[in-house]
Amino acid sequence: MRKLKIRSSKTSLLTLTRSRQWTDRRVYILAANKYLKYQNGRSRIIYIGTTKKGADRPAASAVNKASAAFYKLHGVKTIEVHIATCSPRRNLATWKRLESSLIDAFRKRYFEPPKYNKVRPKAHEELFGSKPQEKLVARFEP
Repeated sequence: MRKLKIRSSKTSLLTLTRSRQWTDRRVYILAANKYLKYQNGRSRIIYIGTTKKGADRPAASAVNKASAAFYKLHGVKTIEVHIATCSPRRNLATWKRLESSLIDAFRKRYFEPPKYNKVRPKAHEELFGSKPQEKLVARFEP
């Protein structure tokens, strides 16, 4: 029986950078290396999500969505993960409200949610101003 060959990639496939912001209960934005068409323009954003309550490995939730996108989106070679945070408030899940308001800001700009966001959560604009949300979404435009 022939022996099997072992191969390794020359470049890294996944690079993790340590950050104080990357903890439980954060909002992350997945951005592709190419601009995707939406009804009212183009954006690199493919998903806006949270790391859910008590996630042991926050990077795992981002990797799961990103790996699905590689197979379905033509021409996407790299996907970046960006973190969005806000200051906490007692007895209020601010990270969930931030996620819903960012998805709503994206919908207002492009008339549809990001490619991999299926459920549209209720918008909470009273906590956040509309300008910072629009600026964050506009960062990923051409």
